[in-house]
Amino acid sequence: MENTSKVLAGLLAGFFAILFVIATVLAFALYNIERSAFDADFYKQALTEEKVYQRLPELTAQGLALAAQRSDNGILALFRELSEEEWRRFVLELLPPEQLRILAEDAVTQVVAYLNGESDAAVLSLASIKTYLQSPDGVNAIYGMLKAQPDCTMEQLTAMALNQGALTLCNPPETFLIIDLDPIIEAEIKATVSLIPEQVTLISANSAKPRDSRNLENLRLLMRLSPLLPMLCLLVITALVVRSIKDWLNWWGYPLLFAGLISMSLSALSRPLAAGIFQVFIAPALPEALPMEIVDVFKDLTATIVHNAVQPTLLVAGIMALIGLILVAMAFLLRRRFQKSPVYKS
Repeated sequence: MENTSKVLAGLLAGFFAILFVIATVLAFALYNIERSAFDADFYKQALTEEKVYQRLPELTAQGLALAAQRSDNGILALFRELSEEEWRRFVLELLPPEQLRILAEDAVTQVVAYLNGESDAAVLSLASIKTYLQSPDGVNAIYGMLKAQPDCTMEQLTAMALNQGALTLCNPPETFLIIDLDPIIEAEIKATVSLIPEQVTLISANSAKPRDSRNLENLRLLMRLSPLLPMLCLLVITALVVRSIKDWLNWWGYPLLFAGLISMSLSALSRPLAAGIFQVFIAPALPEALPMEIVDVFKDLTATIVHNAVQPTLLVAGIMALIGLILVAMAFLLRRRFQKSPVYKS
């Protein structure tokens, strides 16, 4: 009966040792992700590391070109015929990288504030862009874009002179039938720009927000408390099988060693692992028409975010592995010492 109890205790201890390793690896990841995922500066740093801000004009041009091709009405529909190169030139003239950086950081701040329960919706203001586009510099930039288009047809010039219809993408002459077209074109440009909304809703407010917020708070609490599970596993192991210093060294040493080594490996490989997971599970769910350059930026950004989030794990996991190795080495030396010691019989 006693032997059966010891075997059962050993099996249970082995189960909790394996559970300790799994729980420790997950706790390292969850605890560090919770500390980072709800901080806007964390994402801004990742954007800087991946040099996304420098690539924003090109990425914005590709995104606008795609949106214009799919738009049936609104201001983007007017620019449906623009090529990607024309969009890129247009974006560079109107939206320098610094302006796009402000927009990107504002978008990140708004989304994180929503996740933190600080706002009911995530809204990105376009007021500064709209004001600029209606300024003389903005109007001149749009006018320059028109000059890069094919010459206007007679029908287009007539409609323009009579102020009929929306802005037409063509290269107008300075005058048409002694009519100065510049004031007319400027007025049409400003009227077209007025179609731009004052703000864009990134995440809309909904009635389920309080429930979602509570669920998110509960999830964050579990992530913060996740390190308690490995500790509990060690306490259970101790109660089940630790009866001597040698037992303690073995039953704590090996789980600590393996948990530390696995966590270190996953932390070191977090970037390629995250990129691979994105490529296999997330990329196929994205729209097929999305330019590959944008998909690659999302993949690289995801890999950097995950890597930076779990990077603090590397040091702690290394310390844990070192402690486990010391305990295992002490158990080995203690076992050899007992094996070499003479046994005296009375």
